[in-house]
Amino acid sequence: MLPVEQEKLIYHAVLNNIDYLNNCKPEFFDLPNYSLLFKIAKKFTIRYSNPPTPEQLKNIVKINNIEGITDDFIDILYDIDLNLYDAEWLNNVLHAWIEIKTLNKSAEALYSYLKTTQITIENAHNVFENALDIFNKGVNITLDDNIGLDFFNANSHIQIKANTFPTGYKYLDIVLGGGWSLKNFYVFAGETKIGKSIWLSNIAVNAIKNGNNCIYISFEMQDRYVIKRLGSNLLNIPISEYNDISNDVDYMKKKIELLNANSMDIMGKLWVKEFPTSSASVKDIERYVIKLEDKLGIKFKVIIVDYINIVSNWRNPNSENTYFKIKQIAEDLRAIAVRNNWAVITATQVNRSGYGAKGELSLTNIAESLGLGHTVDWMGGIIQDILMYTNKEYMLQTMLNRNEGYKNSKKKFKVNYDYMRIIEDELSDIIIE
Repeated sequence: MLPVEQEKLIYHAVLNNIDYLNNCKPEFFDLPNYSLLFKIAKKFTIRYSNPPTPEQLKNIVKINNIEGITDDFIDILYDIDLNLYDAEWLNNVLHAWIEIKTLNKSAEALYSYLKTTQITIENAHNVFENALDIFNKGVNITLDDNIGLDFFNANSHIQIKANTFPTGYKYLDIVLGGGWSLKNFYVFAGETKIGKSIWLSNIAVNAIKNGNNCIYISFEMQDRYVIKRLGSNLLNIPISEYNDISNDVDYMKKKIELLNANSMDIMGKLWVKEFPTSSASVKDIERYVIKLEDKLGIKFKVIIVDYINIVSNWRNPNSENTYFKIKQIAEDLRAIAVRNNWAVITATQVNRSGYGAKGELSLTNIAESLGLGHTVDWMGGIIQDILMYTNKEYMLQTMLNRNEGYKNSKKKFKVNYDYMRIIEDELSDIIIE
């Protein structure tokens, strides 16, 4: 318990800082009268954008017939001058106090839940998930030191090229205004079995070739099969021969060593993680990546999720409404991109009804993608008809784009199925609709 004078200081400091006010709960205060008065003062401050004066607070107490709080008590409570304290020091005190109080309350809630819950083999996983939710909800505070951008400061007008990095494809770099951007969310849309995973694996390969750390999260393919595709591409091993060659551990070690040697230490890290279909949510993905970052002591830039339609929706796990399911998962994926400074890239499944008269993907004809359209920063349609398949070609169509590049355009790509490579067709132009 803090001394009265310190609790008084924190009481006023919180009321005069909107960030701390939003994250401070009345029960954080140890003294009962402080807790009750803060509850009243917080409501007043939020409603009127200013903390109540002593007289206003006294009046509220009288009108509501609140017993045990005298005018003298309120006068003593307000007998303080925040201007006498160093602003930076006070900010640090508030930050630490709210974090500690939040942690304590979350720990108490978690302890109470575990103490009153019977744990069995059958419900152990559900109990674990519930316990994590209880704790995470408790510590979900937003003490962001970033106060935003001042329009009248010239530095605020510097563009975000520093957060943009190449995709490995000229077309994508053009339409995205320089490449993938951190805190952004991207989606590739295509039919079943059209090659969405091949595209995602090539995005991963290009990312690490440019020195960016990448995680490939698979909900459909086994992790070793993803490794096989990546390995065929990176190690120049035909996919048809990969099973036999990869069993020669010494040979694979030499191939990997040669790859690293040729990269001149530019190569980023690449990890593959498999989750069973619909077994994990975006929260699980976020926890896994953060845990891996901490364990390895590195920062990942590119998070690939293969693919959004089979990610579990933790908000509505039993919902059968596909539109809202995909929309909510998309919102969560974009949220973790922003929160953790990642570029999150995924794919979505569509059917033939989503194609327009020209054989192009139409956002308005794809229910799930229509929900995605409110969330994604870019959506690209993967198109391949019979003739294109025969010619080993793809057409990549920009369906939605919040960036500066071509918004209604497409470009031809070649595919090498032997090495699972997507190669940009340098001889074809960007088609602008």
